[in-house]
Amino acid sequence: MKKENLLVDCNVKAIRQRLELTLGNIEFQKGYILWDDQEKIEHCIEALKLIEKKDETNKQRETLNNIFNIYNDALLNKIKE
Repeated sequence: MKKENLLVDCNVKAIRQRLELTLGNIEFQKGYILWDDQEKIEHCIEALKLIEKKDETNKQRETLNNIFNIYNDALLNKIKE
């Protein structure tokens, strides 16, 4: 499955809406999960993985920025002395 061609946008609202719609389809089908329902659920999982990866990257970037700021402040303080 190509991650660029997901049937759902990579945001929490779109994923929730897709899952709610798919669950409604499964309920309408009296509990039967058809191939397209499974595909939609798989796409939601892939979209969530992309969001998770993006969140982890943002956390790492924030940590690096904090380290840089601490180092930069210490360096500026040393220069002032």
